[in-house]
Amino acid sequence: MTVVARSSQATLILMLGAVAVGCVTPGAAAVPPFEDTFTFEEYEVELGRAERLTVLTGFLLGGATAEIATVSIDGAGERRLGIFTFDGGGWESELDASLGRDVQFVDVASIGGRDRLITFRPGRLSWFDPDSATQRLLIEVEAPYNAEPSGLYYNGAQPTDPFDEGEIPRVDVTRDLNRDGRDDLVMPAVDGFWISTQSSDGSFTDPVKLGPPEPLRDRLGFREPRSYGSVGISALTVPWYLGRIHEMDYNQDGRSDLVFWNDGRFEVHLQKESGGFDPVAETFTTEVSFAGDGAYSFMFGLEDKGTLVLALGLRKKSERTVLHSFRDMNADGVADLVTLTLSGRSLIRQRTRYDVHYGQPTADGIVFAEEVSTAIRPRARSAWGYSQQWLQDIDGDGQVDAVCGHIKTSFTSMVRVLVGRSLSMGLEVYRIDDGAYPEKADTKRKLTARLRFGDGRDAGFFPAVRVGDVNGDGRSDVVAGKSRETLLVFLGVPGPEVLTPQPREVTVTLPGDERNTWLTDLNRDGKDDILMHHPSTTEPHRVTMLIGR
Repeated sequence: MTVVARSSQATLILMLGAVAVGCVTPGAAAVPPFEDTFTFEEYEVELGRAERLTVLTGFLLGGATAEIATVSIDGAGERRLGIFTFDGGGWESELDASLGRDVQFVDVASIGGRDRLITFRPGRLSWFDPDSATQRLLIEVEAPYNAEPSGLYYNGAQPTDPFDEGEIPRVDVTRDLNRDGRDDLVMPAVDGFWISTQSSDGSFTDPVKLGPPEPLRDRLGFREPRSYGSVGISALTVPWYLGRIHEMDYNQDGRSDLVFWNDGRFEVHLQKESGGFDPVAETFTTEVSFAGDGAYSFMFGLEDKGTLVLALGLRKKSERTVLHSFRDMNADGVADLVTLTLSGRSLIRQRTRYDVHYGQPTADGIVFAEEVSTAIRPRARSAWGYSQQWLQDIDGDGQVDAVCGHIKTSFTSMVRVLVGRSLSMGLEVYRIDDGAYPEKADTKRKLTARLRFGDGRDAGFFPAVRVGDVNGDGRSDVVAGKSRETLLVFLGVPGPEVLTPQPREVTVTLPGDERNTWLTDLNRDGKDDILMHHPSTTEPHRVTMLIGR
């Protein structure tokens, strides 16, 4: 194993005018310069050889710095767990153990105040005890999980499931559903959700199935010969199923409740004093109009359309609105209803809109305004799936702002990709002010990523864009790939511009796949660190870490 540690610094220069990457919108106010001493410490660790390797982080052994965990399948079919710990200068191999032959996915959860590796085997969720190198039962649950590649989006050639055979994926089935500071377990099924809440002693309640059946279980996805329900619960579809679980304090008693959309009405399972949820649901309706629940539903209803028709826009303009979430957008203590609308003729030239309907508390619950209270309208058109939106508090004022990233899909942009090998991306930030979002973005930044085509480790580069607080000042920052060797960091700043006009450039090797870059706080210092997994089938897997100092 090889460990490398070195310091990487860049001086932040604030200036007016356009820059090579990241430009100031004409007429935008300048951000006053400020002293910036923030740096990254870079580490690299080799994780060993494997056909496929899943990388996770967590405080699994109780250290001051998070460990790096790996899960893979060896030649005998055994699931192998490796844990690397930080010794002050880098990460060293601390544990190598077998998880058996039937583990189908893994996750990390906080249980009893400690991070634990969660394993799923048919019929049970367990946690790995590093002291005894055994798996201890959490709950028994008959969840219909499909460990084989789903083949969803099958197009007559090869399945495009991002989780391939031979990989033990991380599947996020842990979340704090009742907002008591402890992770709970939730496993989707086609006919509802198995939910188990964590008690103060780290034990879990018997799972209870809540929520209505999947409304699209009998529908076909685009170019998919099987129904959604027959594809089933897999690493790919779990996030889509879980997107139907909504949370808000409906009866204003200070506890978060679970909300489901079910055939024209909402069903609310109120949280009890114990932290569990009432199995008998209350119901309410709304005058807000939408066609379905969750962005995943956009892939349905296109069975009779050809690929060229959808790509070139040879059809009537369509517009579809779905329920997005319940969020307290204006920080008044009451949940608001947010819908997502996609419109356009071509699937690669879609316009996005988020409509916010403010909530008003009543004696019986919450009533949402029938008319749109305010809206977020990103200006650019982009292909759904080639754009990213984050609804979160960007400037630290408690209200929910929006960061919208998109890849330009015009004819000129596509020619630039093929001929000039560069990809044009745009970032827009919309800040809520006095209860309303602006018509035009408060902040715009342009990113130009250099693409690389080739074989082996250079076989493609799709840049990641991530939002988090990398310098710990309470403001969101934007991290984006510029090339295979350069990472851009736009730091958050006070004032209307929100982000620095010019990014800091960090020289570091980036993964080709955007899914292999993520942010997490490795040392509990309040700063999001940057992790990058470099998979390989011919060399040892590597992880590069940029830790803020």
